[in-house]
Amino acid sequence: MEINFIDLQFGSILLLLIIGFVGGLVSGFIGASGAFILTPAMMSLGVPAIVAVGTNMCHNFPKAFIGALKRVKAGQVDMKLAIVIALSAVIGVFYGASIQIYIKETFGNLGSNLYVSLVFIIVLAIVGTYALYRAIKGETSEQSRVAAWVQTVNVPGTMMYFSSIGAKVSLLFVIVLGFANGLLAATIAVGGFFGVPAMMYILGVSGLRASATHLIVAFVISLWGTIQYASSGFVDIRLVIILLAGSLFGIQLGTIGTTYVKDYMIKVVMGVLMILVLVSLALKMPFYLSELGHIEPFNESMMIVLDQASFAILILALVIGAVIILQAFISGAFKYAKKQALIEEEEAITRKAALAPFPSSSAQLLPTGRFEKIMVVSDRSDSSIAAAREAIRLAQRTDGILSVMSVIVTNPEHESLAKQLIEKENKDALANLETLKTNANDAGVDCKISLRHGIEISQEIVDEAEKSRADVIVMGRRGYTGLMRVMMGSNTAKVIGYAHCSVLIVPKTAKIEGKKILLAVDGSRYSDTAATTVMSLAKHLHASVLIVSVVYSEHQEKRYSEATEEITRVDNFLTQEGISTEGRVLSGRPAEAIVEVANAKGVDLIVMGSHGRTGLDRVLLGSVSDRVIGYAECAVLVVKAA
Repeated sequence: MEINFIDLQFGSILLLLIIGFVGGLVSGFIGASGAFILTPAMMSLGVPAIVAVGTNMCHNFPKAFIGALKRVKAGQVDMKLAIVIALSAVIGVFYGASIQIYIKETFGNLGSNLYVSLVFIIVLAIVGTYALYRAIKGETSEQSRVAAWVQTVNVPGTMMYFSSIGAKVSLLFVIVLGFANGLLAATIAVGGFFGVPAMMYILGVSGLRASATHLIVAFVISLWGTIQYASSGFVDIRLVIILLAGSLFGIQLGTIGTTYVKDYMIKVVMGVLMILVLVSLALKMPFYLSELGHIEPFNESMMIVLDQASFAILILALVIGAVIILQAFISGAFKYAKKQALIEEEEAITRKAALAPFPSSSAQLLPTGRFEKIMVVSDRSDSSIAAAREAIRLAQRTDGILSVMSVIVTNPEHESLAKQLIEKENKDALANLETLKTNANDAGVDCKISLRHGIEISQEIVDEAEKSRADVIVMGRRGYTGLMRVMMGSNTAKVIGYAHCSVLIVPKTAKIEGKKILLAVDGSRYSDTAATTVMSLAKHLHASVLIVSVVYSEHQEKRYSEATEEITRVDNFLTQEGISTEGRVLSGRPAEAIVEVANAKGVDLIVMGSHGRTGLDRVLLGSVSDRVIGYAECAVLVVKAA
């Protein structure tokens, strides 16, 4: 009886952690699954191919679940299409796994390794070559004639309308697509390379909605594949845990790294890694074929050379991927550190000024005290509808000018969209923007609209805010908190970190009625800037202000005294401006204490200063404003220091 599970020693565990980390780096960097590295890497360590596939499917479904939740909340998923494809994909997974199990039982581990390697070589040759071709040529694809033809085929009794396509298509095409997707996923644990392009070029789904919808399919495929392989004893949960431990951290760095490279480099990395993995697998093929008796046996020394060469090339692929991606990340980190050094230098100069009395109302000439230009971000989700509503109301109260913008995401893996798909996505986005413009005009607010395209939503938002010289960016809140927020990242957090203006975050049920504003202060120049902004807001909204400072320190008495002095200082400033105030010193964790008192006091707007952390610093150190945004039931305004 052949052994399915390998012995784990310290060295192999460490290597698996590194493999998981690099797989996560690649996944975050290229925007696609890193399974094309993980499965061959496990095989190179002696894991039978069928166990590597089953383990990888188990490793994939938690990440697919998190991504699917994010896209569903964003309103980007065509749920009807996802259900139809997923159900047919389950059948594909069943047959794919059954074939795998049959090959394993009939030909043993060698037969399984040969089968998986052969399919991998074919898939990687096609996808890797195409990725390099796209990187070199940089051309856009022609109009998808296949999708146009599919949408004209009318098979009675099989037609169904899908919102992501904007037309009826025959279920026969959808079912075949789903079956093939599941079959491929059960064979090599990689389905996205086929599923997303197939939805785009065969059915006519836009790139954004195709990648979002496929996450639902990927979750179902991975979950069902895990169940089927595990029930036959082909999932090694030890490897799943080790790979997850490495990949969950790696994917964060890989995602950040994409911010600092050009689009073509993503394709280059993807193509080079795939070709190297292909060569590594190809060098093992003679061994499998000779051991199975299909070719003349090689001498032992030649087999050792091929085996070592295969492993060396795989390691080379891991090193190249890690070096390129980490170099991009480190480059960005140095830029960030330089920026932080300038901020700290500025703080040292202005720290004494923060302890001085507040200036008069003439300070409203500063951008932090005005709301003349308000920019709201819309993506047609429920949360962005609430943001647009409150942005219009804020513009009414401040006599401000409103601009509404949307971002169409271009996926680096599948950015070559057919011409009509791009036009359809642009048309839908512009129609939404025009509707919001009409709503604003009906409310007596001047409104402009803009539509941007890019890979990073947050970067496009920040660039548009800079271009329009916005005083405040208004965004809806998705509602994620805690580990979920860290694992998925947050466009809101990135915008707050990089934007030079204030950012207003609005939960979908929140309304700013002007009942009471909560101002959180800590004696820094950031909270002083927030206080200046609150003075302007309180006058516009005719609202009273609750000033709070949180004591969370070993030196409670000293901090309580300092907090009281700070509240008194801010209170005097606001009172002189004719604003009704009250002050409270809170104790406990800052975010939780602020949210608790806001709920108890019926606050409809929380205002706080931002310390401007971004990237890995924000992930590791956290942010009070991030947590307040995540848990507060009311709107939160994060003010950036001038």
